[in-house]
Amino acid sequence: MAKSDREAKRKIRRFRGFTILVIILAMIGAVIYGLKSPHFDVTTYEVEGNTYYNDEEIINMGDCDTGVNIFTGFKPSDIKKQLMKDPYMEKVRITRKLPSTVVIHITERKQTAAVVYGDRFVVIDDEGTVLRLTSVDPKVTIIHGLSIKKMTLGEPLEVEETVLYRQSMEIVYAMLANDMYFRAIHISDAGVSAYVLDNLVVKGLSDNIVDALKHKDIQLVVQNLFSQGIERGTIKVTGENYVSFDPALD
Repeated sequence: MAKSDREAKRKIRRFRGFTILVIILAMIGAVIYGLKSPHFDVTTYEVEGNTYYNDEEIINMGDCDTGVNIFTGFKPSDIKKQLMKDPYMEKVRITRKLPSTVVIHITERKQTAAVVYGDRFVVIDDEGTVLRLTSVDPKVTIIHGLSIKKMTLGEPLEVEETVLYRQSMEIVYAMLANDMYFRAIHISDAGVSAYVLDNLVVKGLSDNIVDALKHKDIQLVVQNLFSQGIERGTIKVTGENYVSFDPALD
């Protein structure tokens, strides 16, 4: 092959390589330009999984801005960081739904019980995490008889009576798992008084009450009483799941 032919082929290859490079750069530029287009500006935030807070509250808590580019105008980690400051937030995940929607996926801690603290209530989840302090009835089971040692939002509640605290929460777990609800639980070394209504109380040792709840014995007695229109009296729980009813209040 003549030298001139080889040189010509090298020029053609260089030209093709240059052309391909230009095309690639042009495509990259077009993609970057497209991604920065107003078409990809955030217009909507969707919230999923929330129950305690509404969508607008979640969006405000996360400092969520619209009108910013969905790729470069915000950091999902910033929104997550803001939301995770609230003790009700257990998990937060942020995803993009092109072209202009950001989805905030929430897993909330569920308020399960409240411990009396003076004239207020410390609301906790099923792991004992402190969710809030309130002076308004939180509409969960209220636990009486505990002395709070440490209460920090987002951290486990600490009390002086650790055994009684454990026992009271075991009653709450059994109650929730077995279709029962107590308005209040009064617990001491002497035993437990669990109030179905203001004037209808279940009394016994904590272990016996838990067992009776698991075997549906308490539920059956309450159901029978309600069917007769009886809303006052004492349901006594003793060993071997023995449950009896006394119309009198002790």
